[in-house]
Amino acid sequence: MDVPRRSLAIVQDYLDSFRAVVISGPRQSGKTTLLGQLARERQRLGLSPPLSSRTFDDPAELTSAVLDPTTYVDQLRAPSSIDEFQRAGGTFLLAAKMRLDRDRSRGQLVLAGSTSFLTSKKVADSLAGRVGVVELWPLSVGEAAQVHTDEPFIDRVFTAPDSFFGLTLPRFSRADVAELIACGGFPEPRTMPVRARSNWFRSYLATIATKDVIDEVGEVRKLAEFRRVLDLVVARSAHEANAAAIAGDAGIHPTTVAQHVELLRNLMVVHELPAWASSATTKAKRHPKRYAVDTGLAAAVLGTDVAALTEVRSPLFGQLFETFVVNELAKQRTWAETDVRLHHFRDRAGAEIDALIVGPGERLV
Repeated sequence: MDVPRRSLAIVQDYLDSFRAVVISGPRQSGKTTLLGQLARERQRLGLSPPLSSRTFDDPAELTSAVLDPTTYVDQLRAPSSIDEFQRAGGTFLLAAKMRLDRDRSRGQLVLAGSTSFLTSKKVADSLAGRVGVVELWPLSVGEAAQVHTDEPFIDRVFTAPDSFFGLTLPRFSRADVAELIACGGFPEPRTMPVRARSNWFRSYLATIATKDVIDEVGEVRKLAEFRRVLDLVVARSAHEANAAAIAGDAGIHPTTVAQHVELLRNLMVVHELPAWASSATTKAKRHPKRYAVDTGLAAAVLGTDVAALTEVRSPLFGQLFETFVVNELAKQRTWAETDVRLHHFRDRAGAEIDALIVGPGERLV
C-alpha cells in the first residue's frame, strides 16, 4: 500500500539542512515505502546523484557493516539510504559519526530504523547537530484516506483558533469511528479482510517478542515474561503508567516490568504523554499516561472488533477512542510548523484533561 506520506517533504528538507537524516518508526509503519518515495521524488526532480539504496535485511550488507563498519560507511557514496540500520548496532552508528565529523557536507546519509534513535543516549548525544530525526508513525486518518491537503489542526489551533467556530465538519457515525479504531494505521492490514487483519496483528506482536528483535535494543532473559508484559501494557492503553499493577497481573517483579516497558518504548510499541503541571516539582510527582502506538494493535490485544465497539455500552470504546485521538495528535505533531509538546493533566481532586498541546510561550490547548 504505497500511500504518499506527509513526512516525505520533511525528509527532503532535512537532507538539504543536515549531514544525515534518521527516519525512526515502528516496524511496518512504512519506512521502506518512504525511502522508495524519496528515491523516486529525487529522480522526478532531476536531483543528482540518485539515492543509492541499501538494507540490512540483506545478510551480505549486514555482515559487511558489522565486520568492518568504518570501511563500510566510508565507501557509501552520497546520498545513500540504509533501511533497518539498527541491526548493525552501535558501532555502525559510531562509524557514521566519524564520517560525518570528517565530511560536513549535507545530505550524505538517510538511515531508517525500527527502534527509537534515542535508545543509546550516548550515540544520540554524539550525533546531535549532525542528524535530523524524522518520526514516522502508522498512517494518519488523512494519509489513509489519501487526502492531499495537509492535516493542519495543530498549527491552525494556535495561529487561527477562531476559525474553528462555525466550521462545517463531515459527520461520523459511531460505527465509522469504530472502523477507524479497529483498522488502525499500519498500511498492510488496512487492505485485509477482518479475519486476516486480526491474524496480522497477532503475528506482529509475536514478532516483537522474539529474541532477534529484542536484541536490537536490549536483553530479555525470559521471552514468555516479556510477552505477558507486552500484552498487558498494550491492553492498558490510555492508562497512567503503573508498573506495580502490571507486575501484580503478570506475576513479575516491578523492576523487571519497568525494564520490559522500556524495551517496548524503544521498540516503539507504546509511547507516553508526560503529566503537565505548572512547576517542575509538581510535575515530577505525577505519572505519565501510556498509549499503544496503534489502535488496531490495541483492539486486537483486547479482543474487540468493529461490531463490539459500535455498541453504545462497549466498555472499551472510550479507552480506544482516547488512544485514537492522542495518536492522531502525535502524528500531526511530526509535520506541524508550530513546535509543540503533548501532555495530559490530572489533579488530586480527579479533574482530568486527556490531551494538552503545549505551544510556544507555554500556551495551552
